Amino acid sequence: MQLIKTITNEPLYHQTTANGLPVYIMRKPGYQKKYAVFATNYGSLDSEFEVDGRGAVRVPAGIAHFLEHKLFEEEESHVFERFAQFGASVNAYTGYNITAYLFSTIEYFDEALTELLRFVQNPYLTEENVEKERGIIEQELRMYDDNPGRRIYRNLLNALYHKHPIRLDVGGTVESIQEITVEQLLDCYRLFYQPENMALVVVGDLDPQRVMELVAAQMESWQFEKQEIRRIFPEEPDSIHKPRIEQRMSISQPRYYLGLKGRARGSGRELLQQQFAVNMIWRSIAAKSSPVFERLYNSGLIDDSFGASFQASPSYAFSVIGGETDDPEKLDAALREAITELKRKQLDDELIARMKRHALGSYLAAFNSLDYLANSFTSHLFNGTSLLDVPEVLDGITAADVNRFLQEELDLERSAVSILLPEE
Repeated sequence: MQLIKTITNEPLYHQTTANGLPVYIMRKPGYQKKYAVFATNYGSLDSEFEVDGRGAVRVPAGIAHFLEHKLFEEEESHVFERFAQFGASVNAYTGYNITAYLFSTIEYFDEALTELLRFVQNPYLTEENVEKERGIIEQELRMYDDNPGRRIYRNLLNALYHKHPIRLDVGGTVESIQEITVEQLLDCYRLFYQPENMALVVVGDLDPQRVMELVAAQMESWQFEKQEIRRIFPEEPDSIHKPRIEQRMSISQPRYYLGLKGRARGSGRELLQQQFAVNMIWRSIAAKSSPVFERLYNSGLIDDSFGASFQASPSYAFSVIGGETDDPEKLDAALREAITELKRKQLDDELIARMKRHALGSYLAAFNSLDYLANSFTSHLFNGTSLLDVPEVLDGITAADVNRFLQEELDLERSAVSILLPEE
């Protein structure tokens, strides 16, 4: 078992099982809570891929999310009931490139971990229960479509992207889930739920050797056929799809988002550097302590809902800034002016050093959260980055790096607007 050094000096153990599953165990002495995430590098973006001997395979949007729902159902009982018997809280989520199954508990950790590994390995899919689930997910998607926050965000991604599957909701569409079959669900399970495409991350006051014994016992019975998968993404133009999408909803105040289409920069430390540098840039505009925020707030153009974020992976990158506003047009003009002015002046060394210290402080404080550690570690792993590389990457970021990203990523020629207005 490999012992990995962490910045907090808490031991992190790593071992790969005989069948190829990477296992990471971070010991947190003195903590009562214990947390585990069992995840596969498979999410909503994986709707087209190549399989050896079969060529290109295309499946309906939303199938990863559909499969996540179905793994909780069994022939004679329900997974939630068994975890409740252990006093454990179990859940799952699907993202763009991940499907994760997780639990937290104080007692009966061994039993809960065994159950987590067991139920994820045993899908129970029938025509009847898949059809039933289709109705449940359809209701969920319609509920999301009625949510203003989800609507404005999804509209923005549809404005930025021509073809990339990030345009679609993680759950797919009402139309796409009608096409999902039992055979497709089982096929995707067999292809993506393989030990080498998955990871187990455990955090808590635990004996690493005992954890590995429990894992090894569950891995012995796992039946799978190893297959090579190559993900296929459509060729996405550099340009935006539409400059503006405007809709009316039953809301009391208009909402405005400005999106900027970034450039994917691979994985590893280069991706981490991009993520931190661009988020620093947005912090200089959208943080409550920034002159831009203060000016917009005092003029009545924004309120506390205003914020900005940047997301990037090996296949996409984009920024979002905005919030509720009484005047979307004035806010649009003000933000474009602020971005143009920032690109002209650039960020100085002192401000960047201050933001680096803030980012490192937030990173260290997050080590007190077991769920953050487990989920963030897994997310980084599937993005080709490492949570443990953050301090060194942050330390190496220079003012020149940040200002280079400022010029490249905040390109108003690659921007789009999403606006929601109250119904007339």
